[in-house]
Amino acid sequence: MASPERQELLRNAVAFLKDPKTQASPLAQRVQFLEAKGLSNPEIEEAMRQAAVAQPIPYTSSPSYGPYPPAYGPMPYGAQPPQPWDWRDYFITAVVSGTIAYGAVALFKKYVKPHLTPPSATAYEEDRDALTAQFDAAEAMLKDIQAETTAVRRAVEEQKEKIEKTTQDVQNVVQEMRKNEEQTRSELKEVQDEVQAIRDLLPKMVEKSKDAHTQSLAELQQELKSLKTLLLTRGPSGVSGTATPVIPSKPSIPAWQLAGSNHLSNGSLSLPASPGSIVPPAASSPVNSKGKEVDTSPS
Repeated sequence: MASPERQELLRNAVAFLKDPKTQASPLAQRVQFLEAKGLSNPEIEEAMRQAAVAQPIPYTSSPSYGPYPPAYGPMPYGAQPPQPWDWRDYFITAVVSGTIAYGAVALFKKYVKPHLTPPSATAYEEDRDALTAQFDAAEAMLKDIQAETTAVRRAVEEQKEKIEKTTQDVQNVVQEMRKNEEQTRSELKEVQDEVQAIRDLLPKMVEKSKDAHTQSLAELQQELKSLKTLLLTRGPSGVSGTATPVIPSKPSIPAWQLAGSNHLSNGSLSLPASPGSIVPPAASSPVNSKGKEVDTSPS
């Protein structure tokens, strides 16, 4: 069962089809109008059937007009005969076709033609000038970069030479310092060796000197005892008045005795003089630390 809205549309369609002006229009336009109003094909056929049934059948005496058919039965839309086009159909078709053609031409001119039309000589010259200007700017930039690179390279080379020179000077100074250090170490080593040799030799020299002094003192004491005995032995013979005094010859004292007497009496030996005694010399020749006599006679 159709809804009230659909029934209302159907009644309006029947009224539209009953209108004489509508009946004068082509069937295709009437069907197209009803479809635009939202009616389906069965509803359009039903509206046409009701409009045909409700339409009165005219009776005329003219023999040239035949009677209208009593009613339009429910016939399919495809079975209806084609209606001839009038001037309005052609006008609408022409307007639609012209609009479509105009739109297509406008789109072609706007989007397709610029790509198909070759550019003019002026455009080529403008593009060439623009490219030339860009190339000139790029060339100038490259020259500036090359000049800066050359300056930087020259500065780096100069800095490198300075660094190499400074490094060489530092290496020379370091080598000289090492050489001086090695020489100083060698000299210190020699001094240490000499000091160590002297340190090792000093106790031996002191010991030898001590032994020599002890032996010299012992021999000196022995000689003094012998001299005293000799003096005591010759003492009575020297007192007689008839005897001729005998002057003894100057005795020679060994150097080791002189060295010993120097250590005991500061370099001189004095004995009391007595008749017939032998008086030793008052002073003796100086000797060195090794017990050897030093020659003090004028040359």
